[in-house]
Amino acid sequence: MDRLFPSRQHQAGPSAVAIRFAAVLFAIFAVAAMGGVAGATLPVDSSQAPQTFGITLPQHAAKSLKPVRLTPSEQAGLVLAAVPEVRLEAIDRDAVLKADAMNERTGQTKLLRFAVARDVQVIAANGNWNKVGGGARLWVGDVVSSAALGLRLHFKNVNLPDGAELAVYAVRDKSGAGGTVANGFPGFDPERRLEVHQASEATAGSADFWTGTLPGERVRIEYLAPAGASSELPFAVDSLQHVYLDPVARLAKSLIVQRAAGDCHNDVTCFPEWADAAKSVAGLGIIVSGGSAFCTGQLINDQAGDFTPYFLTAHHCLSTQKDAKNSEFFWLYQTDTCNGTPPAIESVPQSQGATLISSNASSDYTLMIVEGALPDNLFWSGWTSTPVANGTDAAGIHHPEADFKRISFGFKDESSACPSANFDRISWTSGVTEPGSSGSGIFRVDTHQLFGQLLGGPSFCGADPGSLFDCYGAFAATYPKIKNPLRQGWDDNSEPNNTCAQARIVTTGTLKNRIVKVLAPDWYKLKVRPGKTITVRVDFVDANGDIDLDLFGADCGADPLATSRTTNNQEVVELTNTTGQAAFFTWKVYLASDTRNTYSMTVSIR
Repeated sequence: MDRLFPSRQHQAGPSAVAIRFAAVLFAIFAVAAMGGVAGATLPVDSSQAPQTFGITLPQHAAKSLKPVRLTPSEQAGLVLAAVPEVRLEAIDRDAVLKADAMNERTGQTKLLRFAVARDVQVIAANGNWNKVGGGARLWVGDVVSSAALGLRLHFKNVNLPDGAELAVYAVRDKSGAGGTVANGFPGFDPERRLEVHQASEATAGSADFWTGTLPGERVRIEYLAPAGASSELPFAVDSLQHVYLDPVARLAKSLIVQRAAGDCHNDVTCFPEWADAAKSVAGLGIIVSGGSAFCTGQLINDQAGDFTPYFLTAHHCLSTQKDAKNSEFFWLYQTDTCNGTPPAIESVPQSQGATLISSNASSDYTLMIVEGALPDNLFWSGWTSTPVANGTDAAGIHHPEADFKRISFGFKDESSACPSANFDRISWTSGVTEPGSSGSGIFRVDTHQLFGQLLGGPSFCGADPGSLFDCYGAFAATYPKIKNPLRQGWDDNSEPNNTCAQARIVTTGTLKNRIVKVLAPDWYKLKVRPGKTITVRVDFVDANGDIDLDLFGADCGADPLATSRTTNNQEVVELTNTTGQAAFFTWKVYLASDTRNTYSMTVSIR
């Protein structure tokens, strides 16, 4: 939520804060309009306006059967000790928090900052090389930003050779002396954040990327170099994000400025009728100039109900493909019981990266597709493109001050205090919003359908009565700009091939940019001569959704003749035709987790 209003005095009629809020936002959007941003056209016949209702993602039965992914050192049985480190000294945290407080008071920031950017340099001399057999070698080095609550590393110029792996993860064991640690193999925490990148990802635009937020002050990098590879590192690390703000951990709060959400907020878990809608809402981490910022957003359903992970937030939170690619999503950041102990944000499921679909300042919206894998049992909120009448009861679900999930109640009010007719004013009767809430949805109480996302406003805990409102970009104004993607999630040109009966006949070679969905596995088939062996290889990014591969004979109803069900970025099946005659082999590409992923498929016969 924006902080554009330093004044808080109460006056009769519209408050001075409200007047300043309207004036500033009108100026902002006047500039946008002069830049060619057209105003939205509302549906003429609102009774026929499109709408959806919410749906819940089903549980993946295969997910629990997957083994824990190991680091290259663990796969090699190598116990790491005396790992060299590149260390940055602690930041002046109090000074950073003072600057944040000043920015909020003077209206110099629209978002909640929770991390600062720091330069760092990692070269081969900063780590150790270890022999792991077969001529392969493993380089290991640590990056430490002292007293950080979490770190994100920026990798650039990544050009991994075939057969290489780049693993990045947090190291919690600090039992070593002199700034070194041991990974404690094999007793490592199986829930640790582990990212693994492979050579095939270079074609997916991963030559420059941010890791997700890894907990603690220390991150370990392992680079597995295949036999014959150069001793130079095929990547560079040039900067990091140092997380300094955790609104849940009391020790992380400054004595100078209290950054936790105010005491007027309602724990969303205390309202079980909103449990489904709450599971669509996520915290959103964004890389900004000088650090990281926090907003809120939510998954929204499309008209096909196909679980395409469309995510709606605010244009002022992010508006470019680069921002979307570097974004990070924090799911289920909420209490388990009413007013119970909230989880640490580092413990909740996270997704990384998105593709920008549409963004516009005229109603302050951004629509993305989340690329990183989603946890099970999330919810896709419904929406209505019908303009909402004044007096309609409303609820907003959000992450104030990047704190755990809250819910605020109010009603749609006369909206002249908002920037234009593309925005709805919500007057609060219980709860408010704060920095970190930007982009969060406002929902009808009667149908639980979203009808806007938060721009900003003067509300805060303790505000005078004239300032207890916020402005939301109206979904009725947004819908005409995103109606095409919201019909359904797009697919590849092999469709329809969702059943064995629809299996697409292919030839040898490579098919790129295939899309598989949770409710729509992909089926293919190819005739193989007797004595010949068919090999099917599927390449993808496992962190964006775990794809598996099953190979059948002509009878798809029988048990598969070969399977590949790993947690790697590649699945391969191979089978020889021993039937004595030419025969079709059929295979299925499907998701063991998540709702959508892309892949390339290579088929060969020898």
